Amino acid sequence: MTKSKVLVTGASGFLGRRTVEILSERGFSVRALVRKTSKIGNLKRPGVDISYGDITDISTLRPAFEGIDFVVHTAADTSGTKEGAKRVTIRGTRNILDLCSNLPIQKLIYISSCSVYGLADCKGGQIIDEYGPLERYPERRGAYSWSKIEAEKLVRDCMEKGTVPVVCLRPGTIYGPGGKYFTPIMGLSLWTALFVIIGPHALVLPLVYIDNLIDAIVLAIQMKESIGKTYNIVDQVNPTKRQYVTSLLRILYPKSVVFYAPYTIFSSIVFFQEMFSKLLGRNPSVTRYRLRSSQKSIRFDSTRIQRELGWRPMDSFETVVLKLRD
Repeated sequence: MTKSKVLVTGASGFLGRRTVEILSERGFSVRALVRKTSKIGNLKRPGVDISYGDITDISTLRPAFEGIDFVVHTAADTSGTKEGAKRVTIRGTRNILDLCSNLPIQKLIYISSCSVYGLADCKGGQIIDEYGPLERYPERRGAYSWSKIEAEKLVRDCMEKGTVPVVCLRPGTIYGPGGKYFTPIMGLSLWTALFVIIGPHALVLPLVYIDNLIDAIVLAIQMKESIGKTYNIVDQVNPTKRQYVTSLLRILYPKSVVFYAPYTIFSSIVFFQEMFSKLLGRNPSVTRYRLRSSQKSIRFDSTRIQRELGWRPMDSFETVVLKLRD
């Protein structure tokens, strides 16, 4: 039986690299799309073909799409700059969609983010499913969230017009081997020496373990019912900030110093930083709007993909901690 051929964009990144690894282990024929400057040592494995191209330049992508059945689009800009986000995340996604619409691609799996939701408008304790409110002020959320929102608009337009058979996955905060275990939703850090935890200790983190997310990607590839659908991907049971610190960060970085900063104090600091940046004619590094959005006590509902595709997160937070201890 002929193996399905899957193209993974952003294959040298945190999610892309692990996606390539797991897809190849599960019997797919995988083509990893990387730039010529990317480190590809971990991608050299049986069943994986390396293709060089730049998603911002559509002319370099056509060879990578030859003979491909499915595309998993994980590539996105993480520089934090609006120009980088516009060039890579938005223009790159437009190029991928254009190619998929003109080639016999069976399905495109687009990796979006739960950051597209308008969290500042949500009430504390609110549960957000795929019909939850989208961000009304993308430009106030920072370059990454803004570009994910704009790129998803392109994806949804293709869904509505039927020009591309596409599935949109909105993962929560992805964590796991090869990635950063301390993310902005937790607070601030000085490398791994100092962690400043912002806001309430009891805030439940919207995490998804990377292998659980890839399980969802595999189901999206395999199941016809996924076409034209959008799914939240967040683990069923997640730790609070304090549980995450005591159970995971303390194991990974036992010599680190952890400081808990009350939300009100940090919000005041951000306010003065915004005012000072305005006086200097600069963009503030953090805004109160972004802070308020990131620290909202909400839950993302993943029951739709569980019900329709049978997704079950196999790795719980407890099992991840046990793996790291071993």
